[in-house]
Formats: sequence, C-alpha cells, structure tokens
Amino acid sequence: MNLKFKLLVENSSLNSNNYQTIQSEYLKETLGAYFKLPRTINKPFIFSCFALSVDGKLCYPDIKTGYAIAANNSSATKEERYADYWNLLLGRSISDAVIIGTNSLINENCKFTANIDNEELVTFRNQLGKPTILLHILITRDIDNFNIDDEIIYKNLDIPLLIYSAKKPIKPYNIPVISINDLNDKTIRQIIYDNGKFNFRVFFDKLFMLGIKTILNESPFLHHKLQETKLLNEAWLNTSGIYIGGSINSLGMQNQSFSSITHPHYTILTLHTIANNFLYTRYQITY
Repeated sequence: MNLKFKLLVENSSLNSNNYQTIQSEYLKETLGAYFKLPRTINKPFIFSCFALSVDGKLCYPDIKTGYAIAANNSSATKEERYADYWNLLLGRSISDAVIIGTNSLINENCKFTANIDNEELVTFRNQLGKPTILLHILITRDIDNFNIDDEIIYKNLDIPLLIYSAKKPIKPYNIPVISINDLNDKTIRQIIYDNGKFNFRVFFDKLFMLGIKTILNESPFLHHKLQETKLLNEAWLNTSGIYIGGSINSLGMQNQSFSSITHPHYTILTLHTIANNFLYTRYQITY
C-alpha cells in the first residue's frame, strides 16, 4: 500500500546542525518532506513508538495487543490504519535494536518479533547498511521469573538477543550469562545481569560503544523508566480516534508520576494526518 501523509507541522529545529537529512526519495514522497534524524555523536538516539486512543490507552480490555488500537478503529480508512503500523516499521527500519519488556511479550502470545514486513522499508534499511534483523533487547528485573522458553525471540537462533536482567539468573539457560561489565559484541545471544537494580546509563553507554546507536523502545513500562533517567529522546505517538476509558493500560500507568517541576516536556517535531481519524505525531523530549 502506497501511503501519502499530509504534513501539517514541521519544526524548524529539524533544519539545524543537530539533525541529518536522510536522502530517501521514498520517504520524502510518503511523508511530504525529507526525513531527518538526530546526529548520534556520543550517545545513542533512543525513541518510543506507540498507538494510543484519544484518552491515552494502549489496548482494549478484551484485546491486549497494541496493534488493535488501529486495527479496530472502524471509522478510519484502511490507509490510516496501515499508516500506524507503517510508522512502527519505519522506526524499526532505522534502528539497530528494539527494546521490549516481558508484558509486551505476554500480550503478543509468544509471537513477538520486530519484523519489517514492508518491501520499501526493507530496501531503505539495506541502504542504511543495517543488518536484516534488529538486535532484540529484553529488559526485566529478574529473567528467572519469566518463562522465556516459548518465546520466538529465544527459540529462533537467528534472532540477535540481549536479555538485561537486573538480578543475576540462577536458572540454567542455553545462551551465555555474563555480568554487565563483560558485555561484548562477540556473542549475538547473551544474558547480562546487574547488581540487583538497573543502571541504564551504563548499559546504553556500553551499547553505544558496541555500535548500537539508534534504539527503538516498544515497552510502555520502559517508556516511563527511560524518562526517569532522562535517556529517552523522542516519542512517536499515533493517536487513533477512539475512546476506551477505564483502567486499562496507558503509558506510565504502573510508575510514579512526575511532579509539576520534574516532568519532561514534549515538543512537536512533525505532525501528519492522512484523513480525519488519526494523528501521527513525532515529539522531541526535553528535561
């Protein structure tokens, strides 16, 4: 499906030296302007991508997968619904790695992989010189408390996998288990552990040194945690014109709220539409 977004807002800061223009005529034709990304000089570019209802919900109470937020918007055009998924695929196509949490894996019924099933975006990724399959980073407080054995990302040996467990595992696993201090690029599948708590700044600094410079976060829980440590740079939020209500999952739901003084600020970088039932917003996050 060939998409044509309508560009409503483009922040002039994208024209500064802090950003680089990605020379892709396909993206220019699709997005209505050249696509621009932050320069990664001494730290990784980390961003999240989610679809939300107008009241900020991530899923329905009867359908826990996040993909349903777009798929079940019956008022939206098929182009609008696909554009939500396309934005996620664009995020994956530019990334070296994708972050996921155990709840995301549970909600996807052991079937999660960060695939890019769009021919043009696969070609675009190849032009960027990135490997076919993203590094999958599973972040959890204690990997021993999660049944990883049935997950595709664990069973499929072709998927690069890095599990970051705050607590040292006790159970046996069929991939190497090492300290975060020994994290290396010699093994494409490994479990690293910390001293019982996360040290995200050290973790991402080490990844950057190993060439992991652009990281997509698909975990709602980590979306909040990465802002607590001021490491999340952008949020790509697609708003579906539906209302859900109630106490179903939303961003930051199980975390402590930011105060009126400490909260992050979201500035629109680009705002797109296709028809009248979706908004596709790219935000810069500042602290």
